[in-house]
Amino acid sequence: MSINDRLTAHLNRGTVGFPTALASTIGLIMASPVILTATMGFGIGGSAFALAMLIAVVMMLAQATTFAEAASILPTTGSVYDYINCGMGRFFAITGTLSAYLIVHVFAGTAETILAGVMALVNFEHLNTLAESAGGSWLLGVGFVIVFGVLNAFGVSAFGRAEIILTFGMWTTLMVFGVLGLIAAPAVQLDGWFGESLVGTDLITVLSLVGMAMFMFVGCEFVTPLAPDLRQSAKVMPRAMMLGLLGVATCMFIYGAAMKRQVENVLLDAASGVHLLDTPMAIPKFAEQVMGHIGPLWLGIGFLFAGAATINTLMAGVPRILYGMAVDGALPKVFTYLHPRFKTPLLCILVAMLIPCLHALYLGGNTDNIMHLVLAAVCAWSFAYLLVTISVVSLRIRRPDLPRAYRSPWFPLPQIVSSIGILLGMWFITPPGMNPADIYVPFGVMLGGTAAYALFWTLVVQKVSPFKPASVEEVLAKEFSNYPEQADHVYGDFAAKTV
Repeated sequence: MSINDRLTAHLNRGTVGFPTALASTIGLIMASPVILTATMGFGIGGSAFALAMLIAVVMMLAQATTFAEAASILPTTGSVYDYINCGMGRFFAITGTLSAYLIVHVFAGTAETILAGVMALVNFEHLNTLAESAGGSWLLGVGFVIVFGVLNAFGVSAFGRAEIILTFGMWTTLMVFGVLGLIAAPAVQLDGWFGESLVGTDLITVLSLVGMAMFMFVGCEFVTPLAPDLRQSAKVMPRAMMLGLLGVATCMFIYGAAMKRQVENVLLDAASGVHLLDTPMAIPKFAEQVMGHIGPLWLGIGFLFAGAATINTLMAGVPRILYGMAVDGALPKVFTYLHPRFKTPLLCILVAMLIPCLHALYLGGNTDNIMHLVLAAVCAWSFAYLLVTISVVSLRIRRPDLPRAYRSPWFPLPQIVSSIGILLGMWFITPPGMNPADIYVPFGVMLGGTAAYALFWTLVVQKVSPFKPASVEEVLAKEFSNYPEQADHVYGDFAAKTV
């Protein structure tokens, strides 16, 4: 049997299907910080932010085709790490993956942990008061992390069932409120669908908002670590990412237009320039304007679902990426430990749980400076995206013989579009009113720290060439010899022959 036949046999098996893949894509993207970012973005940028969003979603649709091709070549739990490793070598693989998924988890994961509770409970006045007296509504997010970390320890099937329910409830709720907000008589008179921009509409201003808009769509690739568990993943994965991105974009455009129509963006603090749409308090105001007293209750439940869905996806994706790195020796071998029955990477899940919980506790639930760190995280994500793109292009050139159950259409046009968009987003990452150093310095520290670790680990510990691309066949063989429950006997034979 040929390699292509063996790979196809593996790609057609699995324990979860399209609904879980789609829910994973939407569930991570539509996080509480993302919805707050949309509220803030439309508040300050109006139509300019809408244009920035359009640029960001086109760029991410192009990037999704690259991830889908990479996942069809390497349907592994390590996903991004393995893609870069086979395209550019271990140094770039370790640097890109750790900076974009582990270090980013410190910032973006913490932001979601804190805001999951804040954004939900702000809609429940009495519960919010009770939570604040008990230490803060952000503690609810810490509880979510613990619950869904434990749930993911029981396997991907348990994750999938929860994710479908949570994502459907969250997306449907936001769409209902958005549509009702557009149908209802406007409380604010606007010029156009999204109103005027408070910061200008010139090209530079629009580009300066693209980085902020990018944050609303990064993360769709978190479905790739589930490739070994997906049935017909080569078909399911690209469809899930594309439909997920379009679904999120549609929902956010409708939500943004409705929010601007129903909530006046009044100035709350003249000294700091904070407006109502810059704060979570805009959410219950919008809900009550659209649906009366029942509105905040319903929307609060929707935000509970949003926070839970995102944290559930993080607890599924981040540990599997760490596990895949450990399988290749890029992390200590202890991270390859699997639960004897459920075959889940318990130590990796524990690390993914502890990072946002401990950081949130350290910050005491304070998110005053979290947007700077989130945008620094967007830079780290963008850097990893560029490395994945370069790797896929490199494999197209060096290894045209590799079986590709999915091929990025119109190659290399999507890769050019996404790369140019990412570079522009990183260059203009600083939105109006922010200091570029507050974003670029944390990003530089993240990148420098992970690069130093990568160089030390490859040269001193692994004693391998940092820049030599790994063999695709050897990566696949190692993956399934260390993760036997994902391999059938055919793939096991292939692994035995290629190690």
